[in-house]
Amino acid sequence: MNDAILRPAPSPERAAVVDLIQRGRAAMKALAGAPQERIDEAVAALAWSVYKPENALALAQLAVEDTGLGNVQDKVTKNQRKTFGTLRDLLRVRTVGVIEEDRARGLVKYGKPVGVVAAICPSTNPAATPVNKAMMALKGANAVVIAPSPSGAATTTRTVALMR
Repeated sequence: MNDAILRPAPSPERAAVVDLIQRGRAAMKALAGAPQERIDEAVAALAWSVYKPENALALAQLAVEDTGLGNVQDKVTKNQRKTFGTLRDLLRVRTVGVIEEDRARGLVKYGKPVGVVAAICPSTNPAATPVNKAMMALKGANAVVIAPSPSGAATTTRTVALMR
């Protein structure tokens, strides 16, 4: 008997997830073998997309409007400080290719991607969380799928558009 007859058709939600994973894998192929310097440039570009003063302000205003939480100035501060701090920490480490050598023991440690990363973002932080999670995923040459909170979806969607 044909197995396809016994298997139910995939739901639209499942099909959407499969599509996102396939797109993520294609993005990872575009970065495959990239040197650490190129990865770091891409991570810095992601950070700048939210840190940039006019973007930090616009995202903060949208977040307050979108979620009804917090105030604009605190959101600007959060967007910039959290993003800059994460960038500072990430740029200090090697994550792709040879990341460590112990010549005395004859060991070499290699960094390589783990796959497509899912990132759930809260309504309390709909701009800084997506960019920070994306920076961490990209630092290891991974792709990321951002899942926004329904009440912060407009802000997270705008953040992702800026990152792209």
